[in-house]
Amino acid sequence: RMSGSVKNIVIGGGTGNIGKYLVSRLVKGGHNVSVVSRHAWSLNKARNTAETSDTVVRYRSQTVLPQNFISWKDIDKDGLPLDTDVVINLSGKSIGSPGPWVNSLKKSIEDSRINTTKQLVKAIEKSEAPPKLFISASAVGVYGLDSNKVYSESDDPVAKGKENFFTDLCKKWEESSKLPEDSQTRVVNPRFGVVLAHNTLPMRMLLPQAAFVGPSIVGSGKQPFPWIHMDDAVSALNLMMENEDVSGPVNFVAPQIVDNAQFTHALAAACGSSVPQFLTLPEFAVRLMYGTERADGILLDSPKAVPQKLLDLGFEFQHKDIDSAMKAMVEATEQCNAPESRVIKSFLAKRKKAS
Repeated sequence: RMSGSVKNIVIGGGTGNIGKYLVSRLVKGGHNVSVVSRHAWSLNKARNTAETSDTVVRYRSQTVLPQNFISWKDIDKDGLPLDTDVVINLSGKSIGSPGPWVNSLKKSIEDSRINTTKQLVKAIEKSEAPPKLFISASAVGVYGLDSNKVYSESDDPVAKGKENFFTDLCKKWEESSKLPEDSQTRVVNPRFGVVLAHNTLPMRMLLPQAAFVGPSIVGSGKQPFPWIHMDDAVSALNLMMENEDVSGPVNFVAPQIVDNAQFTHALAAACGSSVPQFLTLPEFAVRLMYGTERADGILLDSPKAVPQKLLDLGFEFQHKDIDSAMKAMVEATEQCNAPESRVIKSFLAKRKKAS
């Protein structure tokens, strides 16, 4: 059995938001981690070089380094490293950066998820000693947008003909992770909600305003906001490795269902500010900033989802409610020494002094 032993783990997307936290947790836990990256050659230099590329300096400042970096070309050419126990794919271009919603961006978002998943599936199928587990990311966007329904893993993905770009993307993403029925490798698809951490791109965009004048409610504020704190997301991934009875989709969301307004008020409270009514971000502005399809598909509407499988497994959430998660995120910001956190920290310090 794999549970409790030192594992050899290969992670695609190990330099991304979730990947960096997961790598740190696994390396500190004594596991052998190889990260698949386009920057493998320069990142491997980080162990022996004090001064190197911006990519290395930035990555090294944010996480514990894995034992090895390998390139996607290496995966294609040589397959998985010998004795790989677990393969995890968290790869995917960010969908949340403001800017034109054009076909080239949509193709890049899709290819970065589906093509990397297919590469790892091919490597698993070619392996003479296949890994015991393949964790391939997905998102709660696979479900429909019925505001009267709360989705668990027993619910089917959105019905054919009712897809939008994001639901279709999630369905293709999960489909690309499938292995033959006689495969010895267990497959788990974590369906992530919004993963909350102080140094992710969305939070780096939100926190300065939240600390300075207060955060803005988006649209009506009534749209569901499926979420999970980074600490719980990483712990849940670890549980997927330890519990060999889990397979298929698993909702990676907190037990508390909140809407955008509740999230915004919790963020304001954690920052010691309030939600200014005059700064509400209207729906037309969201559509102008992000494009109508993207705004309507993920920012102005989302599914309500519950972590039924995690709850059934007895998983203990460190942050069950949004207030706890926001407080932990702001505290992490205050303790962070990264240059980009300095302005936010100064705003937070002034807020505390004023109160």
